[in-house]
Amino acid sequence: MYQIAKHQEYFKQADADTRKRFDIVKKLSQNFTLDNKVAKDMDKMLMDYKALDEPQAEEATVQKPKQVIKKTTVQKKPNGTLQSEFEELFELLKGNIQQPGSPLLNTQHVKEILHETLKEDKIRYSDLDSDVQKRFSSLPMVMSYELPERSLPTFTKPPIEEFQQMVDDLLMGNNVFLVGGAGTGKSFTAENLLSKNALGRQYVTINCSQWTSPTEIIGGQTMDGYVEGKMIEAWKNGWVLILDELPKIDPNTAGLFNDALSKTKLSESIIFNGRKESFSKHPDFACIATGNIYPNKESMSYGANNKQDLSLLDRFSGSVYFVEKNPAIEKQIIQNEMLWSICDKVRSVIDELKYEAQLSLRFMQTARDAYTLEMQRLKSTKPNSIKANEGKTFKSALDCYLSTFTELQQKNIKDKVGYSALFSRYQYREHDITHNAF
Repeated sequence: MYQIAKHQEYFKQADADTRKRFDIVKKLSQNFTLDNKVAKDMDKMLMDYKALDEPQAEEATVQKPKQVIKKTTVQKKPNGTLQSEFEELFELLKGNIQQPGSPLLNTQHVKEILHETLKEDKIRYSDLDSDVQKRFSSLPMVMSYELPERSLPTFTKPPIEEFQQMVDDLLMGNNVFLVGGAGTGKSFTAENLLSKNALGRQYVTINCSQWTSPTEIIGGQTMDGYVEGKMIEAWKNGWVLILDELPKIDPNTAGLFNDALSKTKLSESIIFNGRKESFSKHPDFACIATGNIYPNKESMSYGANNKQDLSLLDRFSGSVYFVEKNPAIEKQIIQNEMLWSICDKVRSVIDELKYEAQLSLRFMQTARDAYTLEMQRLKSTKPNSIKANEGKTFKSALDCYLSTFTELQQKNIKDKVGYSALFSRYQYREHDITHNAF
């Protein structure tokens, strides 16, 4: 296909300009394996040059005159910069373009050669002239970030002001930290509203505490053999990793998260499990941490929380959200205005009396399920069925919750809530669940 391929030794010993032409043909043809028009034209040009350069025996017949290839002397710039290489290439080619009637190269051919060369040799900032560099430095830098095309499920956006920001963070590979008091719905937001509804992804949860082991995070040997870590599973399968109550973990153990959480924005990044096996990051991997406090200091209210290393907290920089109790979310989950209003009243009284306790969304869900079961049994006509008052009820759920307070505290709460009027004879059963009980 290429004649010069048979004479490589000759061209390797030729002058610098000829060797450069030879290298261009070799590059454009991918080592003489690709049929490239520009390379074929230059191949013929080089063979004509070889024929002229070698002494020829005089022949009786008149030979057709060979086209003379103009040699161009190029003064190289120091340091062999990419800029000087392209200028040299252009001068070499220009000497042949400007030959009258030359069929070998034209301006379009030069453009094609430069285009092919630029595919592999990118112009770097350091290759630019110093004056051009100064002009670039004085201009404002405009950067844009385009989110990859992702197919997300259709869902009703919850009434959380910063919810879309949380979703955007996760799609951009940012680690999200939800901070709020006990019972404000951090875990529900992470597991259901973000992981399931917004992203449509499976999640795996590490319940952080002082007893959380490296095996649970990156994997390790157990009595039953090797068990893979939850972080590794999420990383390679594209799940959402939820670090529930992150501040409660031992700071030394928390360091195992650093490597992975520093690479969530990097495609195809690698982490290692407990057996030193490497795993590439799935593009859907995301991380959400929750905590009662932002763990940059010790907490008096939440004594089990630990001050965490700043390197770990930096992994969530710019994506920390403080979650407060959200009545709209609670009502959406509970679907029982009457029951929610009673729970909210109890919560407000506890805050008013400044008791160190929380009535959480989790308790509201327990109360709702108990009320649903209670009403089903109350309406049941099956013989020998369990009576409503014998099983779990809304009243028994509230009584269990109040039992954690002192007798005096219980009395104060019940008086302010109007417990007797609602619960002494299960009066709440007669209330419309679509209306406030007060």
